[in-house]
Amino acid sequence: MKYTEEEILKKREERKREKYSTLETGIYMDGRIMQFQRQELFGEITVMLPDSMQVMPEEYARIRYPSHFRPALILTTADLAVNLGFTLIRQDTEDMDTNAVAEGTRAAVRRAHPDFRTYPCVCLSENRGSWFAFRSHALDSDVYNLLLTMAAGKYLLQGSFNCPYQIYEKWKPVALMIWETIEEIKAEEAI
Repeated sequence: MKYTEEEILKKREERKREKYSTLETGIYMDGRIMQFQRQELFGEITVMLPDSMQVMPEEYARIRYPSHFRPALILTTADLAVNLGFTLIRQDTEDMDTNAVAEGTRAAVRRAHPDFRTYPCVCLSENRGSWFAFRSHALDSDVYNLLLTMAAGKYLLQGSFNCPYQIYEKWKPVALMIWETIEEIKAEEAI
């Protein structure tokens, strides 16, 4: 059986996507392997994050997120197209229904922007949290957004993800895998 050069290259790409499909092995995307490392955030949580993402400089964050309600920490790709945001709010989360909080946030987004397409809330499978997606508008294209509400010990964690709508199918599973790795730092671990 003979294969064309194009078919061989396509098979190689498929094998790489199969082999590199977890945060532990790395994710194969756009011709390269994106590596992940567990990092500590705010001294309260750890999460697996892409090595290729850096903290967004404050001057860009103020332009990209003009509201003073922007995430406390924004990580971004080199081209500023893909962003992950995290904010911790000190709050008793013991009896908190994170799905109800996420639904309330979703309702607020719908009221403020009735032209945005919003999707139903979904619970994380590994963590006590819920998220929802919405499609918003930018000057030159649409943006795909995910918002997370999660209980993290004595904190409420708000997470965000956004990217150009054209590439969300590649990035959405990665963002959700990242969120599933969020862990609270226990007091005995912090010592």
